Amino acid sequence: MSLENPGMTDINASTLKAGEAVGRGSFRARTAASPAIMPAILGLPVLLWQIVFFAAPLVFLIVVTFWRVRSFRLEPDFSLDNWSRILFSTPFQRALVYTGEVAATCTVLTLVIALPAAYTIAFRLPQKIRGLAVTFLVVPIFSSYMLRIYAWQIVLSPDGVINSIVKSAGFTGLPLLGGQFSLQIGLLTLTLPVAILILVLAFSGVDRTLVEAAENLGCRRSKVIRHVLLPSIRNAVFLAGSTAFLMSFGDYISPLFMTGSKPPTLSILIVDTVKSGSQWPRASVIGVTMLAILALVFLAAGFLGRDRRTQKGGR
Repeated sequence: MSLENPGMTDINASTLKAGEAVGRGSFRARTAASPAIMPAILGLPVLLWQIVFFAAPLVFLIVVTFWRVRSFRLEPDFSLDNWSRILFSTPFQRALVYTGEVAATCTVLTLVIALPAAYTIAFRLPQKIRGLAVTFLVVPIFSSYMLRIYAWQIVLSPDGVINSIVKSAGFTGLPLLGGQFSLQIGLLTLTLPVAILILVLAFSGVDRTLVEAAENLGCRRSKVIRHVLLPSIRNAVFLAGSTAFLMSFGDYISPLFMTGSKPPTLSILIVDTVKSGSQWPRASVIGVTMLAILALVFLAAGFLGRDRRTQKGGR
């Protein structure tokens, strides 16, 4: 025989309701906080990756620039001798100027070729062919860069494809390999697919009604490109240009295989410095200087690519 207490039943019911309310409140609090927490949790692996594989090696590279080499062995030290010997040396200064000129030339050539190509792919090709063209842009990015350079050597060498055709026509062979011409071809092989892909994506995001409105108002195609399309992809143009400069400035393969390291670029100079008595600290000085220059170029491109009119309007 059991006895039921109505008062106790009411207390238990009210307690359960209060617990459910607290549970719902805590769940809502966790749900409200999750939008701020989840991005941090998801970004933590990327942050750890950058710290382990980029930030830590970069700090070590900077530290090594102050060390010394004695008997072909690195010894911890704090000396500015490596910086003074490298920065004020004639070979480094010549290599710096030459590398900058090569990278700047490659950047200009990349943009001159990439802009019309990207415009044609984004606005002139049918949808099916456009997808095929984008595929042909993506495939070289993931293929072997060394293999493409070897292919160009076969084409440009004194006994290569082009010179064989020229000689069979009764003319003297052309000095295609070993100069600026072959070097720029090698660098464009590296930079063009990336730059065109960036610009194609930018052109694809342009509001086509603006283009149609400009054409309906009687604007010529050159004016539409200059006053509508290019301002709309301003940031992408600077991104493509800075990417081309970064890739060509630090490239090692094309200067080595297309010109024979003559004259040497900064990447070639790093290898030559290491070979001369295991001078890792002096090579690290060159590497850190290159990274600083690339960082400045990237920041300058980001600053120039901003739409100041939009920023002023937002203010």
